[in-house]
Amino acid sequence: MDFKKLSDAASPKKLGAYLAKRAEASHGHGSHAQAGSERSFEHAGHKVTIATTYEVRVDGKPLAAPLGVDEAGQVHCHSLPNYQTASAVDMVKYLIDIFPDEFQKKARAAKKPATRGKTSKR
Repeated sequence: MDFKKLSDAASPKKLGAYLAKRAEASHGHGSHAQAGSERSFEHAGHKVTIATTYEVRVDGKPLAAPLGVDEAGQVHCHSLPNYQTASAVDMVKYLIDIFPDEFQKKARAAKKPATRGKTSKR
């Protein structure tokens, strides 16, 4: 391993330029609340681009696991790298089943009774 080359490649200027190029070439992964992918191919002389975007909410909260779609239309998720499903619905079901603690509903804190006006002392 050439440590001089490694050190040079890791300099902020070179590393920043490399990461900027990679961001431009990414597959359209959005934020965790809204994730998607972009697939392109040629068919019969036509260039086709399919952009798929998922906005998934569980119990009204955005899902913090980005979903993507591969060239065959299979849905994948970085949280479950060895799983591919035929639909986003199936993937979300797997996520809920495999990570149940992440989807537990929080118990609401008991409310204190409101006091109305001043109480009189007798």
